[in-house]
Amino acid sequence: MQNIAGNDVSIFLFRFEIRGHAIDFVLNEAIAEDMYPDIDEKMKPLVHACCETLLRYRHLSVSNTIMDGNFLVTGEFEVMLSKGLGQHFAHDEKQRLFQDAKNIADLLGEVMDRGTQAEKNGIQRNLPPIEHTPNPKKIKKGLEQLGKTKHQQAKRQWLAEGVPIRPGLRQLRPEDLPPHVTASSGYDHRGLCYVFDHKTLGELGRIVMIKAGEQEMLMQADLYVGQETPESAIVKKKKAIFEEVVATVNACFI
Repeated sequence: MQNIAGNDVSIFLFRFEIRGHAIDFVLNEAIAEDMYPDIDEKMKPLVHACCETLLRYRHLSVSNTIMDGNFLVTGEFEVMLSKGLGQHFAHDEKQRLFQDAKNIADLLGEVMDRGTQAEKNGIQRNLPPIEHTPNPKKIKKGLEQLGKTKHQQAKRQWLAEGVPIRPGLRQLRPEDLPPHVTASSGYDHRGLCYVFDHKTLGELGRIVMIKAGEQEMLMQADLYVGQETPESAIVKKKKAIFEEVVATVNACFI
């Protein structure tokens, strides 16, 4: 067996495949059968984040498998993108994608280690069935936690470098936002992410702060459409409110 780079594989772990306008996560079947609920809960937000990133580049992939992760015959873990795809990524974004792929591999390694240990000790496993259908609320909560961790890491780095917290950005206050709109931490491989929700319309979109220099930030705003069509009345309402949010955040740059 070989990975998409043509290297010999000893254990297939996972791959991300293009399915129309979506990305599917394909997991080693044996590991999936042995999955532990706590590990599954940690893994799903990471998988979701990787899918979101890969989705932005699916049109550039030369193969249906856009990324895979395997243990090679040398014992090393290797994550690979579709041939030539890596050149289209920003450096930091690709490194964060690869790091989360490694985090997924570490979690899968823990599944195998636990199973091996249980077998050695003669322990009969009696695990509850894993819900393979993603739970959007749980995933969003997991992404928010990942985002908070990322924000804390960024703050520590800025403090260590002696630069202001959120360089170039004034603190956003709840009263600055349109009525019934709240902000929370999100998670995005491009940079620091903030997710905006409306009380009745749900998720409006996200704003990602992308580092563009030593003390420069770019702002990327993504409207959340979900299962709706861009022309639907709901999306039009979301867009109007989200544009207010974007204008407000943009005004916070100093």
